[in-house]
Amino acid sequence: MLSEEPRAIPLPPLFEDRLSAFQKLMLLKVLREGKLMQGVKAFVSTELGPKFIESPPFDLEGASNDSINTTPVIFVLSPGADPIADLIALAKAKGMAERLKILSLGQGQGRIATRLVD
Repeated sequence: MLSEEPRAIPLPPLFEDRLSAFQKLMLLKVLREGKLMQGVKAFVSTELGPKFIESPPFDLEGASNDSINTTPVIFVLSPGADPIADLIALAKAKGMAERLKILSLGQGQGRIATRLVD
């Protein structure tokens, strides 16, 4: 039986009682390697605490305060992340909304990005 959460399925009693959490993680790697990242996150959360797997909130104001006008701020985003609204709000708060330029890099965008930075 294939499960979306194989780490949650109890092992046969002989192994469930004898294997440590780390050994169960290694067994998951052997049997369902594609689910290893989920298993590692669960292991770290259980053993060290959830704060070790949660990303801290991005401090846009702090990043702005740490940057200077000759250094562009570049966002490397994970899927689903969208800081545009926060960025626009920060630009308005600093009186820079009309100078804010937003560009998603992709095919053919390099020259445009270079022009905006210049």
